[in-house]
Amino acid sequence: MKNTKRSNVGLHLSRCLLLLLATAAVHPISIAQQSTAPGTQKRLSDLFSSPKEEELLEPDLAFKFKVAASGPTTLVVDLIPANGYYLYRDRIRFALKDARGVAIKSVKLPAGKVKNDPTFGRMETYEKPIQAEIALERAPNAKALILAASYQGCNEKTGVCYPPQDKVVNLTLP
Repeated sequence: MKNTKRSNVGLHLSRCLLLLLATAAVHPISIAQQSTAPGTQKRLSDLFSSPKEEELLEPDLAFKFKVAASGPTTLVVDLIPANGYYLYRDRIRFALKDARGVAIKSVKLPAGKVKNDPTFGRMETYEKPIQAEIALERAPNAKALILAASYQGCNEKTGVCYPPQDKVVNLTLP
């Protein structure tokens, strides 16, 4: 019985507060005259206004991707997360398509920063630009290839993670 009385008192107080705030919205001058603390009206307004949502960048701006051949058997991929964004190290993948006479020998990625991610657990991430180095095995006359890349990252402040981003680039080796 006591809990019901407390609930009713709390409900009554909530209704009184809402009534007071509604009155303040209709008659702001009366609140300003009664208020002795500066900024009271602004604080009341801030209490019930929704905070501006963080504007998320488009995926291509949040995670920039560039690739170039740095020699006859090496590709260098720049992955650049925007400020406030990060990439997951283990979500970065590379493959070749229609690459007759060319194969990926190895991929070197720098060590990442370990993050305890609420969704994925303990993960290595990149908050700063990185370079991935892809070593190729290449037949003497092989020149053209298609590099397929996939990567995934998130916005640090909001915790919003983007779906995996897939890129395909046509390249001619020197």
